[in-house]
Amino acid sequence: MKITFLCENSVQGGRGLLGEHGLSILVESEGRTLLFDTGQGLGLTSNARALGVDLSEIDEVVLSHGHYDHTGGLQALLEGAEGLRITAHPEVFSPKYSNRGGRPHYIGIPFSKEALEGWGAELRLVREPVEVIPGVFTTGEVPGERMDRDLLVKTPQGFDPDPLRDDLSLFAETPEGIVLILGCAHAGVVHIMEHVQGMVGRRPFALVVGGTHLGPLPGDRRREAIEGLKAFEIRAMGVAHCTGLENLPLLEEELEATVFPSFVGMRIEV
Repeated sequence: MKITFLCENSVQGGRGLLGEHGLSILVESEGRTLLFDTGQGLGLTSNARALGVDLSEIDEVVLSHGHYDHTGGLQALLEGAEGLRITAHPEVFSPKYSNRGGRPHYIGIPFSKEALEGWGAELRLVREPVEVIPGVFTTGEVPGERMDRDLLVKTPQGFDPDPLRDDLSLFAETPEGIVLILGCAHAGVVHIMEHVQGMVGRRPFALVVGGTHLGPLPGDRRREAIEGLKAFEIRAMGVAHCTGLENLPLLEEELEATVFPSFVGMRIEV
């Protein structure tokens, strides 16, 4: 299995790559190709071209949740593909807002369900885990308390805390352990890891990669999450996006795992 970062907050090297506040990860397994999220739409197509990735050959798309910085590249992606299946949670199109800055502002998917279908997308909206390419599964809906009360959903009565039931991740089993690929981990990285081990057994995590959502958490909640991570056997952790690079030294200090930053153009072979 190969993992390639097409969109991420940071870039290393001078290869004409573009960083953005967003995430998109290409996963290749047994001759099939999956795109996990699409970034916010600024760098997906140009970064793919610079990295020699043909987006028209993607077999499946999975959306980790319905925020713009993970879904904004959908239109550009669908322009070069026909009949592309998109797997997501049924609540991915809920009207999502952020209250950061003191005033609610929209941060949901920039396109309607009807627009995506009109551009040729086949939507598979399911709460349960599904195998999306050989050996790679979605977690499905993850139970547990969500951590970010600044994230809202608009209702006829006003704004309520977003339950973020649409947050899902990808995982695969390998002889060395579980490979877990996170979008933003709004369901809580510890809850997600417990959920995956509940499905496959208490195996070590060979690799955890992606956004852990540690960055937006207040200090006490961040320390609580890191304490929870110490309960797992994690061999390598590639932090990205909403983790915050400022939290990299803390993770390196607290965890026995090999911890490293992720960036646009990084390729990992499992």
